[in-house]
Amino acid sequence: MKLKAVNPDLGRALALVLAGCTTLSPASGLFAAQQTEGAHEYRADGETTIETINGMRVITLRQNVFVRQNEVELTGDIAVLEYNLDNELQQVRLTGTPANFQQQPQTDSAPITGYSDTINYYAGAESIVEFIGSASFNQPGTTLQCAEIRHVIETGATSGQACSGSLSPQSTNGATDSVQNDTGAASPQPN
Repeated sequence: MKLKAVNPDLGRALALVLAGCTTLSPASGLFAAQQTEGAHEYRADGETTIETINGMRVITLRQNVFVRQNEVELTGDIAVLEYNLDNELQQVRLTGTPANFQQQPQTDSAPITGYSDTINYYAGAESIVEFIGSASFNQPGTTLQCAEIRHVIETGATSGQACSGSLSPQSTNGATDSVQNDTGAASPQPN
């Protein structure tokens, strides 16, 4: 019986393939994604679909969905995530009963929270979250209930349509928050 000679390069090639598969595994990929600024994670208990529509990569998550990017967390029933050609998250459209938003503070203050029928989260240099339909928004010292609310994450600027709310005193450092009413006029509010 004759045995074929084994190519020593074959062993090295197999080792490289196995190392590549390990690198592409979901657990290590998630770890790498969490280490990158602007990276995000998502999960759902139900169906997930991935497709390309008009040059955008679109991922639809169903049933008990969770999406996180940096300090922002979104939960709800259905999420549609849109990516550009460089796989950078552009937008998340979230619906739920209700759809929920939470922004973890970078200081020791309480988180910013909100909920509504639909939440649109726009990722980018200026991240914006829109609450549409039976919207509620809470940040330290401010509570709003509106038909629609728009909040700019980096600046903290908030505006709403058809709102009611309450303000409570905050720290005595003289800083103010700006809350815009449905006419767009800003009024300083104590922190």
